[in-house]
Amino acid sequence: MAKKKHKHAFRTATDRLESEGRRQCALLYGSCAIALNRHWKKGKDAIVRLFDVSGEIWHECASTNLRSMVEMCETETGIEVQCGNGKTWRDLPYMNGSLQTARMTEGQWIYMRQQQIKWIAPQVMACIMIALHRKYGFGFDRLSRIYGQIQEIEAEFHDDDAKIREYCRTELMIDIYDVFTRPR
Repeated sequence: MAKKKHKHAFRTATDRLESEGRRQCALLYGSCAIALNRHWKKGKDAIVRLFDVSGEIWHECASTNLRSMVEMCETETGIEVQCGNGKTWRDLPYMNGSLQTARMTEGQWIYMRQQQIKWIAPQVMACIMIALHRKYGFGFDRLSRIYGQIQEIEAEFHDDDAKIREYCRTELMIDIYDVFTRPR
């Protein structure tokens, strides 16, 4: 009976993680698209090409469990993206592949999944920052500026991914869900 409860709890935690991942991708990619259009005068094609670069970066990171997106961002840009609780990626086994971890119990896996939710937005933002750095040479100053613009846009839309998606579809002719769901 306990095994079945753990499997259900693990599935629930994993489903929540995936759902929050989709929501954060819509919020951050959508807000980034709006910021790029409003503040950096980028059009649809330039924005989509940047997001294609971010897709390549995401797959590059996913090809190994030895590094996280946040680690890649710090290595390439010098910027450490955090989740706001004062912890660094260096201290977390699911963010730092160099940490040795013993075989985890099912309960530990569930707890890890629950904790990973806090790091979804930082990982998505880190991917966007790497893409901006690689594609346009953005450094600390411009990355800081666009990060602030993205946060302002999220606040403007009250962190509502559906409203941001609709704005991007009608005003920019970009369906943000296509950005992170289409195969590459």
